[in-house]
Amino acid sequence: MYGYLILFSFALAPLSLLAQAFEVSPYAGYYWPTDDNTGVGEFKSNQMFGVRGGGYITPSIEIGASYGWSNHFQPGSSNTAARFAGSLGFPQGAVRSHLWEGEFTYNLAKRNIFGSVVRPYIITGAGALTTNVRNGDTFVLNVRSIVTPTRMQFVPNDVLKSGDTFFTFGYGGGVKALRLWGPLGFFGDLRGRTIPNFFGHSTVWPELNAGLNLSWGER
Repeated sequence: MYGYLILFSFALAPLSLLAQAFEVSPYAGYYWPTDDNTGVGEFKSNQMFGVRGGGYITPSIEIGASYGWSNHFQPGSSNTAARFAGSLGFPQGAVRSHLWEGEFTYNLAKRNIFGSVVRPYIITGAGALTTNVRNGDTFVLNVRSIVTPTRMQFVPNDVLKSGDTFFTFGYGGGVKALRLWGPLGFFGDLRGRTIPNFFGHSTVWPELNAGLNLSWGER
């Protein structure tokens, strides 16, 4: 975990040379994968926790990075293929995921609503999702049958392992309520997230996030 935080700090450090203002945003989110766009069946809907940071290189354009952590990146209870693999005794450890992305944000014009300054924005990002599997080091997602000279047997087909890494990109928009108490404000956004090659298939899910917005400097 400490290594991830160090990498996050290094990702943001070059912005100190360019940025006019900075933002840091711890957040909590929720995502809900569906079973109609992945070849391995439905994954669990789950919470995600993380932190984002960025710097303004113009009054509207912000460049930054984000880190998110999910404690259940694995098939849901309705995934019959995964349930069948588990019933056969194949290992299915607890899967966590770490999500790292570089982000580009375009901040729209500020608005004054009920005496507070809010700022809509659109955002896109790209990075990687890396898995960490506990209690067995693998999660067998599904199996396939093979025929031997003596019998038919099942063997693992798609398997999640610790350290598996998948390219990911996100896109969406939201609103920031700025500096309600000193540097402290809030934000909320809705995103789509795509993993274009997840065991040979593309998977997409919506993601809802909200959290604190800590900002310094002049835009």
